[in-house]
Amino acid sequence: MPRLKKLKIISLFLLLFSNVILANITVENTSVPGGVAVIDFESNHSNPKAFYRTVPLYVQHIKDRHWQVLVGIPLLEKLGKKSITVQGLSTQTLNFEVKKHNYTEQHITLKGKNKKYVNPNLAHMKRINQERPILSKARTVFSDKTLSNGLFSRPVDGITTSPFGLKRFYNGQARRPHTGLDYAGGIGTLIKAPADGKVILIGEYFFNGKAIFLDHGQGLISVYIHLNKHLVKQGQSVKQGEVIGKIGQSGRATGPHLHWGVYLNRTAINPNLFLDEQGL
Repeated sequence: MPRLKKLKIISLFLLLFSNVILANITVENTSVPGGVAVIDFESNHSNPKAFYRTVPLYVQHIKDRHWQVLVGIPLLEKLGKKSITVQGLSTQTLNFEVKKHNYTEQHITLKGKNKKYVNPNLAHMKRINQERPILSKARTVFSDKTLSNGLFSRPVDGITTSPFGLKRFYNGQARRPHTGLDYAGGIGTLIKAPADGKVILIGEYFFNGKAIFLDHGQGLISVYIHLNKHLVKQGQSVKQGEVIGKIGQSGRATGPHLHWGVYLNRTAINPNLFLDEQGL
């Protein structure tokens, strides 16, 4: 092959793939409510974008023309066929199917001052309504740069006291399913970042108590609530294993523990799927 032609081919390859996001998270395809649909596709574009409805999705490069989309599926999503749109040199429509998965029930009794978390009064509702857009904004952050590198490590070593997806009842009243994992731990137990990220929100809220939100890139967000203390500042970059806070009992909590949540494309998904030991 003539040297000039060879250089042109190399230059074209570098142009196409200079901005690609290298594959770094191997997630099992669990296309159920609260799970992650893993969809493979091909594209010659240097940085294709994907959307579920109008929400941007996590896209990673596998090899050459091969790419992969990770789609977080809402816990209350209806079963059946769904589709995403991929935009590159052309527009593709890719399909996947949401299948049934059964989650167990949990009945919790709140007594004394904690009854306010079952039936908040007008003052509490005012606070809740003021906090909702703040928390929603944090869950919808989408940064193009992938900050994490590989699967997550556990934020604490305690046993899991409440799994993901539980159908919850407080004092006999049905509430939304459990959107994270609860880990046992005494007040003051150190919490570590499960992956590299950036602190996008810290604060204290009615239901969540003291909370931290970390951005891991491309709509992958992790949340830590019911804390006793924050040990990071908003805007701070953190590395995997770095201490970010301490376990507490703030907000709607019947005892000291960590509630750890993971959001993908604005959707609460089972954090176990992003751990080294995966599974529902």
